[in-house]
Amino acid sequence: MLYDKKTLSCGATSCASSASHQPTTLNSNYSDHSKLSDKILWESFKSGDELAFITIYKQYASQLYNYGCQFSEDKEMVKDCLQDFFIYLRKNRLGFGETNSIKMYLYKAFKRRVVDYLKKNSSEFRSNKEFAFSQFAFELSSETMYIRQQVKTEQIEKLNKALKTLDSKEREAIYYFYYEGLSYEQIAEILKFSHVSSARRVMYRSLRHLRNFF
Repeated sequence: MLYDKKTLSCGATSCASSASHQPTTLNSNYSDHSKLSDKILWESFKSGDELAFITIYKQYASQLYNYGCQFSEDKEMVKDCLQDFFIYLRKNRLGFGETNSIKMYLYKAFKRRVVDYLKKNSSEFRSNKEFAFSQFAFELSSETMYIRQQVKTEQIEKLNKALKTLDSKEREAIYYFYYEGLSYEQIAEILKFSHVSSARRVMYRSLRHLRNFF
């Protein structure tokens, strides 16, 4: 766990606590929930299913934390923001729309929350509105899931140096495409582009810059 789940809400804690007396049942039910489609799992969560909430938390909390750290080096702030985010999700579940991709829904919502949090709590952000995005600091590793070919450590280090020469939007696009495995359509959605072609252009421009760097 990223941090003590008791901080999320007393309801979720009670659920987890009572389930701890029946580990076989909990593991079985969790396994069942983790096999549900995103659409069904999200609907279950919205209807008040606490195990659906816990399933979503377990599946996405660490991913969202790593994602939030791309926007700020203040890891404690990201943890606080993530804790508030899951409390918000649980309290407002009835008001959310439908989705076929929980990951996309959470990423878009959490990005807004992190940026809003920075605006309110970071004097550096207030003095420089590009602060959060200039800090988008992801690095590729040889274990990155969506890199199609194996490369040597030295090549990865060189690639990471090249990534730092991209602007924030280009780094974001590369991150979503190669690290998160998002499609052009999804990248356009999360970056609020009105056309998928805009996402493609950003990717092409980024890759061309990286080739020139090498």
